[in-house]
Amino acid sequence: MRLLLTSFILAATLHAAPPTYPPRAWTSADGKSKFEGNLMEFSEKEVRIRRSADFNQFKVPLDRLSAEDQAYIRGLLREQRRDASLKEGAYAEKITGEFTKGVSKQGLNYQIWGNPKLDGTKRYPLIIWLHGSGQSGDDNTSQLGGAPRVWLSEANQGKNACFMLAPQCPSADIGWKEQVATNLLALIADLTDNLPIDETRLYLTGSSMGGFGTFHIAAKHPQVFAACVPLCGGGDVKNAEVLKAIPFWVFHGDKDDMVPVERSRAIVEAVKKAGGELMNYSELAGEGHGITGSVYPRTDLYDWLFKQTKKGTSTSSN
Repeated sequence: MRLLLTSFILAATLHAAPPTYPPRAWTSADGKSKFEGNLMEFSEKEVRIRRSADFNQFKVPLDRLSAEDQAYIRGLLREQRRDASLKEGAYAEKITGEFTKGVSKQGLNYQIWGNPKLDGTKRYPLIIWLHGSGQSGDDNTSQLGGAPRVWLSEANQGKNACFMLAPQCPSADIGWKEQVATNLLALIADLTDNLPIDETRLYLTGSSMGGFGTFHIAAKHPQVFAACVPLCGGGDVKNAEVLKAIPFWVFHGDKDDMVPVERSRAIVEAVKKAGGELMNYSELAGEGHGITGSVYPRTDLYDWLFKQTKKGTSTSSN
């Protein structure tokens, strides 16, 4: 590391206060030089490090460090940006305590809900609500019909603060698949980059076409979601092996005259046959197609959902 450090060592040795970040091994971009030191300051262009061996402090351009070290710094920059995101981030103006309209970079209409008074240095779940076919279009309003707003009540937010995203599918002929699904995943990624969202607690739920979409998107992106709650939908039984690793709670009314209850029964049975122990199923006796009003207020569902993480551990929102 001698050549790297000689050019950037400060004229005077600094004796700063104990650094925030613990010592770590640093490597030059060419991999030939290594040393241990504490990170003192960082930016998108350079870092200041205190070397453990002699406490000398020096600045190094970020591109003179290894790819691993650069990724580490960029990760810190991302978290720093997310810490301040409710006040000055890309979505700060949309986090108002009400559903607020937006259009993604890919052209997908959506509304988002979040509490601007949250502590931005903490991380919170994101619930993604997928509407049914009748709410498709371009008005960027209809998609809120049936949404689990009960989870946004003051009492529930006091227990489990969260964000909620309600995208609008432009056409029922496409549904929650193909480019629409791709655009949705891009929006979710952008939100997690620019809001204090806990990426281990992304929850996907939807009804009817949204129930089908929940199964479909989860199968295409099984690494993304901590839990899924499809209502009166169904899934491709060929995806059972992929879906078995994701916690699901499936709901369907046994008197549904629009989507046969057999559609949910079939995918649930297939996942369980594949060894899926995380597949929960509730068939609602006497219920028809419109079950959002009876499902989303359930306290057992609420309590179950907010305990789910991608690592299978319980985490508090607050």
